[in-house]
Amino acid sequence: MKEIVRASIEDCSQIERFRLVTRLGNAILSNGGEVFRAEQAMEYAARALRLEAFNAYVIANGIFSNVVIDGRFYSSRICHVPLAPTILCRVDALNDLSRKIAAGKCGPYEMRMRLEQIEQMKVIENRGKVLAAGIGSAGFCYLFQGSLRDTAAAFVTGVLLYLFLLYAAPRFSSSRMMQTIMTSSVLALCCCFLCWIGLGESLDHVMIGAVFTLAPGVPLTNSIRNFLENDYLSGLIRFVDAFLTAGCIAIGVGVALRFWMFAMGGML
Repeated sequence: MKEIVRASIEDCSQIERFRLVTRLGNAILSNGGEVFRAEQAMEYAARALRLEAFNAYVIANGIFSNVVIDGRFYSSRICHVPLAPTILCRVDALNDLSRKIAAGKCGPYEMRMRLEQIEQMKVIENRGKVLAAGIGSAGFCYLFQGSLRDTAAAFVTGVLLYLFLLYAAPRFSSSRMMQTIMTSSVLALCCCFLCWIGLGESLDHVMIGAVFTLAPGVPLTNSIRNFLENDYLSGLIRFVDAFLTAGCIAIGVGVALRFWMFAMGGML
């Protein structure tokens, strides 16, 4: 097996192997993997694919890498990776691929084929996302001592919110910040309406449960982890992203509540 892998490595050019290594790191980052995991996976893959003097600097939204080609000159690549939500099934598959490469069980051609399969891997269907949003909203509402009626209202709000996110929000050609403000405004209006018709008893409990589906918990946790690992640049990038997202949520909810109070004559 290892002889076959070794032969496939020799048949593949160094430039192509270099591109495969950076593609692996790009895939990990673009699916929400940690910075240190992307950097280690690239280093292991470069060592397994016999790249000379490979060096990579990875931050939360970019990869800077270089390598010696044919012992004569450096080849460099700079990859911009937009901040993206975590897709655990793909991250897990990429980690498994990285372990196989490091163990010498996967050559360049198998690596390329496996990367293409992972990039096309299906995630949870939209129906599952909508149901998960409803259950998550209801669960957080109940956790914060909401009544059964509040929990039901939070479930409906979570379902309506994700339906809006999946089908209505992409039709508006606006920035991510504006989409977050718009989405949180829709969330707040749904909560007010459901409490107004009597489905929910406490607007605070319903809104707290529903807003947790938008809260940037994972980016904030990753930023703290980056700070603890002395990766201050990546930590700052993720922290600012989480802070701006939380600020946009607060703005959207505040605007929606003001609009509702104005429409209802000052009554929530």
